Amino acid sequence: MPIDPKKLRSQRLRAVNHQGDALRMGMNWTEEDLGKPQVLVDSAYGMGHPGTFHFRSLVEEVSNGVFEAGGKPGVFTVSDICDGVAQAHAGMSYSLVSRDIMAAMIEIHALGHPHDGMVLVSGNDKSVPAHLLAIARCNLPAIHLPGGTQLNAPDYVTSNHLWPMGMAVERGELPREDFEQAEHGACPTCGACQFMGSASTGQVISEALGLALPGSALVPAPLTQLLRYARATGKQLLRLIEEEITPRRILTREAFENAIIIHAAVGGSTNMLLHLPLIAREAGVDISIDDFDHIHRQVPVLANVKTTGRYPVEYFWYAGGVPAVMLELRDMLHLDCLTVTGKTVGENLEEIEHSRFFAERIGYLHNVKVSRREVLRPRSDPFGPDGGIAVLRGNLAPGGAVIKAFAVPKEMHIHTGPARVFDFEGEALAALRERKIIPGDVVVIRYEGPRANGMPEMYFASTLIADDPVLNTTTALITDGRFSGAMKGPCVGHITPEALDGGPIALIGEGDLIEIHIPERRLAIVGVQGQPLPQEQIASILSERRAHWTPPASRHSSGILSLYARVARGASEGASMT
Repeated sequence: MPIDPKKLRSQRLRAVNHQGDALRMGMNWTEEDLGKPQVLVDSAYGMGHPGTFHFRSLVEEVSNGVFEAGGKPGVFTVSDICDGVAQAHAGMSYSLVSRDIMAAMIEIHALGHPHDGMVLVSGNDKSVPAHLLAIARCNLPAIHLPGGTQLNAPDYVTSNHLWPMGMAVERGELPREDFEQAEHGACPTCGACQFMGSASTGQVISEALGLALPGSALVPAPLTQLLRYARATGKQLLRLIEEEITPRRILTREAFENAIIIHAAVGGSTNMLLHLPLIAREAGVDISIDDFDHIHRQVPVLANVKTTGRYPVEYFWYAGGVPAVMLELRDMLHLDCLTVTGKTVGENLEEIEHSRFFAERIGYLHNVKVSRREVLRPRSDPFGPDGGIAVLRGNLAPGGAVIKAFAVPKEMHIHTGPARVFDFEGEALAALRERKIIPGDVVVIRYEGPRANGMPEMYFASTLIADDPVLNTTTALITDGRFSGAMKGPCVGHITPEALDGGPIALIGEGDLIEIHIPERRLAIVGVQGQPLPQEQIASILSERRAHWTPPASRHSSGILSLYARVARGASEGASMT
């Protein structure tokens, strides 16, 4: 591809660095290689989980595409940890901060060496946000390659089902043999988990932003199609370098609004409310959690996919994936947004609509006798009337709190109950195991925010409530921690300010009445010791409690969590280190 060397960052830096060429020739680079556009191919490859284990072949195909288009790939790796493996122990405290560390390492790879552009390969909970963050920050021509999804498990028993099943074994309610059979089949291939959790949501958002090739999000990992997307991505990156299409030309406010529209339509993870505003800030765009609430009120949920829906996300891709959702919502989207194809969203959709794009996929649904319109519902008959997310505020969350309203039973959209207060997740888990939580209670888990404990997921606790036939329509959970993308049920997270910063959640007393009112977007203390009180009196009581409150000692005195505790922003600002 004819690219003017004066356009290339790599050639400008070679002119001032008299050592770099020799060092790279020590890796068998030729003089011809040194004169080509230099492309960083950075992946999350590693052995942390099935979502990255298959990336070596993808990296090879991206590199082949770069070579074919006249560039020279440089392969780097920053692996991630798995939220599922880190779940329910101290390892989960490292999950969110890993996003910032990964993004920083990719920034170092991209800008510390003379690269002209980059392809980033990832597919999971923190690696995708980290890669999108790095793309916005570095502003080199870039494409994200989503890492794909697993094939569906036997009987659709995905790995997140193992939590309640494990508890059932402990209680003697399920034979261990049944649990072990499910465990062996829950992750049958590599790829992201088969539900619309944080991993799948991140892949969808990457494509919706215009940073991934159309149709590339959530390709079933065993399909050769994923390798073809990898090679096409490598080739297309050279075109972006030639045309000087940088991420900040793509990442406009309108592009982020498109992404939130698609997030609503697929019933996406609450974790994206931590990530997307942060990515936008790196691109110089102001997006807040209130933008999610505003847009989600207007967009129906179309994707009938797990965990709230019926089908694995493998079927979502067969039904047409992100392009199919975009076509259904075309009149709501900003069609003039630029994408990594070099074309606009509208031009991409026009091309897809008049091609065999959908015909190549729909046959997989024919194999399993599932209708495309059952997996991706039309706007005239949506899976949910409006988007999945609601942002709540009130005297308990003046900075905001987040609930996946779409996954909450209707009878719990308005709920008032007595607080059961726990300063550590483990205490709440013990109370749930011992059945000390009764219908109507509002379980409060605090001191789990970004600065207090790295903002771990409260997934185990939420699962125990959601899978209990008595509690799941009567009992709520609120926290300054966060939840898994697979979460469902009456769970409010991201309460801001967090308890360690003296947020009102730190002042809740046992038996205080907590109101959750989704229609009015309210989260508030409305009574004390079981008695409703006027708001003026509650404000006075909270003020008196604050006068006697002192923050607990830091839980982390060394390492990365100690640094995170000192510098992390609040959840409504992305809980970031920057």
